[in-house]
Amino acid sequence: MTNQVIETRALWLVIAIIAVIDLVWLRAAGMSVTLDPVKAIVFCAVALLAFLYIKVRPDRRIAELAVACAQLIAFTAVGAVLSYLTVTSNFPLADRQFAAIDAALHLNWLTYFDWVETHPAVKRVLALAYNSCMAQVAVLLILLSATGRFERMREFVWLFVMSLVVIIPIAWIMPAANAWVYFDVVARVDADDASVLADFDALRAGQMSQIALADVKGLISFPSFHTALAVILIYASRGVKLLFPAFLVLNLLMIAATPNMGGHYFIDVVAGAAVVLGLVVLCRFSWRALFARWTASSSYEAG
Repeated sequence: MTNQVIETRALWLVIAIIAVIDLVWLRAAGMSVTLDPVKAIVFCAVALLAFLYIKVRPDRRIAELAVACAQLIAFTAVGAVLSYLTVTSNFPLADRQFAAIDAALHLNWLTYFDWVETHPAVKRVLALAYNSCMAQVAVLLILLSATGRFERMREFVWLFVMSLVVIIPIAWIMPAANAWVYFDVVARVDADDASVLADFDALRAGQMSQIALADVKGLISFPSFHTALAVILIYASRGVKLLFPAFLVLNLLMIAATPNMGGHYFIDVVAGAAVVLGLVVLCRFSWRALFARWTASSSYEAG
């Protein structure tokens, strides 16, 4: 059994485990989920493509791309549900502590927010970068598939998934409303961006009985997943001509945008980057070795 097959199956297992946790928790909480029909159709389409180009008309480029897309779609669905469910635990908010850490680091969140708000051109650039993450993921996967960087593509998917597997429990135990609320600037934030607060408050108050996958929002403050994804995108695009310098600039801007566009404390940004860096070390020096041992063991047993 190859590393590719083992990694793919292991990732489906992770997704299945989270789905089971979601189902048990939903039942215990008396909540339900409504599916997003668009994402459901897209998932079925890419799953069918994966089957066709693995079993019927083998084409590794299309097959690997389809599998990666199917896993990301499935995981974002189960991960979003889990992130919503964790908020219902209603643990004490840690906003005061996060703001205090920023202050101890001599990072003035409100000054930075005000500066961006008074520079409309800067704000537009940061907003563009902040909202570009899913488009970047699509471009990255297509280019990695087209250039035959299949291991890099699987590495990206693993880092995407495992970063949230780490981040969601941390956010569960140390929830925060976000810096917009703490510094009382919600009225100055775009209504669409601030709408995340309604879901967060409803979940903590026990007033949301149904999670609509078509309208889920990012409820995690600490650590910042936007920052984590920015670091993953930079790392995954390394060595890809033209793409890496573009992604480097765009994702540094995304990181710079997180305090304003996402209401994140500066410590959220630091923590999000630290999660990914830790996973990269684990992946490069431990994870791959573990898969290699599994592969060797499977090959020996098969022989």
